[in-house]
Amino acid sequence: MTFNKFFSGAAVAAFLGLGTLGTTSCQKDFIELNDPTRIPTTESYKDSLSILNGVTAAYASLQDLYGRSGGPRGIFIFGEIPSDNSYTVTSGERLNEFNDFSLFSDNPNLQSYWLSSYRAIARCNIILSRAAGVKLTDATRNRYYAEVRFIRALTYFNAVRIWGAVPLVTQELMAIPDAYQYGRAPVADVYAQIEQDLTFAENNLPVTQSGINLGRATKGAATALFGKVLLTQKKYQAAADKLAPLATGSTYALQATYANIFATNNEMNSEIIFAARYTKGTLGLGSAFTTWFMPAYGTTQSTALLGAAFTGQQFNTVDPDLIAAFTASGTTDVRAATSYVLPAGAATTLGYYTKKYIDTPTSATDAENDWIVLRHADLLLMYAEAVNEASGPSPAALTAVNQVIRRSRNLPVATANATVDLPATTTQTVLRDRLELERRLELSFEGHRWFDLVRTGRAIAVMNAFFARANSTVRITTDNLLFPIPVQEIQTNPILTQNPGYK
Repeated sequence: MTFNKFFSGAAVAAFLGLGTLGTTSCQKDFIELNDPTRIPTTESYKDSLSILNGVTAAYASLQDLYGRSGGPRGIFIFGEIPSDNSYTVTSGERLNEFNDFSLFSDNPNLQSYWLSSYRAIARCNIILSRAAGVKLTDATRNRYYAEVRFIRALTYFNAVRIWGAVPLVTQELMAIPDAYQYGRAPVADVYAQIEQDLTFAENNLPVTQSGINLGRATKGAATALFGKVLLTQKKYQAAADKLAPLATGSTYALQATYANIFATNNEMNSEIIFAARYTKGTLGLGSAFTTWFMPAYGTTQSTALLGAAFTGQQFNTVDPDLIAAFTASGTTDVRAATSYVLPAGAATTLGYYTKKYIDTPTSATDAENDWIVLRHADLLLMYAEAVNEASGPSPAALTAVNQVIRRSRNLPVATANATVDLPATTTQTVLRDRLELERRLELSFEGHRWFDLVRTGRAIAVMNAFFARANSTVRITTDNLLFPIPVQEIQTNPILTQNPGYK
């Protein structure tokens, strides 16, 4: 495959941003794209509306990164399918390669996520390059800059966790030869850029968003993501310091009832810090998770679940090992009822279904469910982990995790309860193990499990024990902790190298 032939297609569009930027529509305005009114990025930016449209297009890129019908399957193929939470029975799309660690670098899901990542980055870079020439107030310009720098930081954070060293592009590229010069930047450099972007975002984003802007990035979203970035780099004290104001403050709060977090009539509730947003019934902007994740139940079972008959595609099915973990947690753990279900009359051989994405779609891939990227329970558990790793258990760390535990038992989160609370005598090792379990049970099917195991250095031990319990011959090594660079990219750009263990 020649360089010019390959870059005449999707890859050049991703790297140079030569796709399209869109305009706004009705509700959830800031994410919606309208094919008939798209604005090519090659046009100059002459006014504030064109800049706003460009920012809108950057937000719309998140639908590719977290899953879109007709596009990439999203983050769950990296964050859930390789883990002990989930499995897929779908081989036609080669999702099974993520399930059993048999990935080849020509897997189309790798390529589509890579292209979507750099398309999102390119859209952000275009705004950062061109907004300076448009008449805006400094406050407005900096807010737009902050929004796209948050999106760019989030995109690079996902990319560096998936592939390790990746090309670091921070400016608008105008020609194919420019894109050809980018090799894989050191992981430390990628993280340094992420931290720079999030520092700017923290300083220039509003504390809250409301009305048609609800769901745009906020200062709290930048802070929470920054904390996760620091935690992933094992900068434990810095992560604890970063997360402490949100963990102990009142900007966000746990929902009293676990199931309410995910209700489509309760979107962007008090617990949601940031989400990739979707709207069903409007120009193909709905989410596909409802039917993507549902097993192939019969008409009666799918109607009981969704209110209409749909055929599940079994992309992301609840693993029995996760059900066993919930069973061991006890019948009082109310998270189980939302995390998995088997409809009456459905055969267990078909698999259980997570209820976190229950909705009645207008079509098989057009539902309302947002993808929650960051929420308060995640933040509380991250904060407790950072404190514990930095200096051992503290009252603040135990308070944070105990809130999550109390809610899991339907108890008031702000009231101490000796029956379920971790005691003051909890050791660092005990808290470390409990946090691993709580994150698994609290955040299942939200795209965190695999990345959590890699971050804590537990992936090999946990997954090999899981495979042994399942009587599987699969075993993983350090080579499996990163995913392969798409072979198309390496064939196109000879300065790119492959991760160890892949061809």
